Amino acid sequence: MQYSASRCLLSSGLALLLSAGAAQADTTTALLSPKPALAHQTINESTQAELPEVVLQSLKENRVPAENISIYVRDLYADQAMLAHNVDLIRAPASTIKLVTTYAALKQLGPNYAWRTEAWLRGTLQDGVLDGDLILKGYGDPFLVYERFWKFMHELREQGLQQINGDIIIDNQYFDIPKHDPGAFDGQSYNVYNAGPSPLMFNFQASRILIKASADEAATQPDVMLEPASSQAIDNRVTLVQGRCKRMHSRPKLSRDADGRLVVEGSFSKRCEPQSIMRVVSEPDQHVFDAFNEFWADLGGSLGGGLKIGRVTETDELFHTYASPTLAEQIRLINKWSNNVMTRQLMLTVGANRFGAPATLEKGRKAVLEILQEQGIDTQGIVIDNGSGLSRNTRISARQMAQLLEAAYRDAFMPEFMSSLSVPGLDGTLVSRFRKEDMAGRSHLKTGTLNYVTAISGYMLNRQGRRLVIVIQQNGPRASAAVGAKIQDEILRWAFEQ
Repeated sequence: MQYSASRCLLSSGLALLLSAGAAQADTTTALLSPKPALAHQTINESTQAELPEVVLQSLKENRVPAENISIYVRDLYADQAMLAHNVDLIRAPASTIKLVTTYAALKQLGPNYAWRTEAWLRGTLQDGVLDGDLILKGYGDPFLVYERFWKFMHELREQGLQQINGDIIIDNQYFDIPKHDPGAFDGQSYNVYNAGPSPLMFNFQASRILIKASADEAATQPDVMLEPASSQAIDNRVTLVQGRCKRMHSRPKLSRDADGRLVVEGSFSKRCEPQSIMRVVSEPDQHVFDAFNEFWADLGGSLGGGLKIGRVTETDELFHTYASPTLAEQIRLINKWSNNVMTRQLMLTVGANRFGAPATLEKGRKAVLEILQEQGIDTQGIVIDNGSGLSRNTRISARQMAQLLEAAYRDAFMPEFMSSLSVPGLDGTLVSRFRKEDMAGRSHLKTGTLNYVTAISGYMLNRQGRRLVIVIQQNGPRASAAVGAKIQDEILRWAFEQ
């Protein structure tokens, strides 16, 4: 595959990841207690009778008890909230907790922060030939996707490296985290939203599985390929069928057999155009190595060895450093498309930056809470967990989320923070909401949905020109994406007219 093909792969593959795979954080179904444990609770600021009639009607129509929802709406320039209901109940916020993580990152790192990825030499480089090993060391870049990684490797070629006689050594010492179990959350171990963090993370840990009808008319199976190409064996059990192309034909089932081979099962119509899905099928280090191996060959380089895990030593020589897009650019991808693994990388980076390497989950959690406290935000009862919201343990109240939004609005980095949120009717996870209404383009909001949890938080410029901060959190058995959105929409329409 030449780079031109890789570029096409990214243009389609990245779109898939951002619009489907990564955003699935907002549609994941997972078991979560309908009544999350309360870390603390104060007197409620409103009663059911004080809720707006349109809200009460929506709750009634959707069979949602008023106690299952928290609502906070306030003009940022007013002393009192327009609506404050159950605002001190600690609830599961799903992906809206990304607002906490990204704001803390802006405060700790600054919007111009960039991650580096390094190449080190272990051996002698002469006339383009490295008689030794090349060490790749990452520092948690959340966005080392195809084009970025290809650029990094192209720069190695421009620096004069042509042939590597030794191995590729991956230095992953910057993170000190437990081994990630991608199936622990909901059993969907191959889905991209369940990918785990890694110091050297290529393309969100995702591989592209390409399925296309064989050119051989007598074939009974389509061709199934992995990109980047991998040394792992594939057991292709997909069958070719007649008839029109259906959605089911682009949803193969993945599993592993007793020998560790990747089993791909399903059916594929001969009428289907080539179909691709993004899935996590390799360990992070192997995934990076496979991409390096493929790209290096495309660039005309040669590699004599294989993959090893190690670390940079004092005798190794720094050869090249690649800088990522800035934090301000990356949080737009995180919040607009609700990318989980990028957020997890971000929280670990914040912890390492504040308390020193290696990055740990505890350092990340502690750093985020300390930063909130420094901004005057009440952190009692807040549980950060992994920072992404893909968790059954994360907790925050509507009042605390509103405090964060108010602090962020008055912050010097407000433009970067607000522009990272989805704009209803225009982009991100809210691209289809309010598209044909006057409310389209008038808000910056972050969504979040798990089974038994739905939430939305952010800012609105309403019809009267008031800038509102809005937090809506719903927990309970009727907090599905569809039901939750109906209730949220009625609350947002009410706020728009105030």
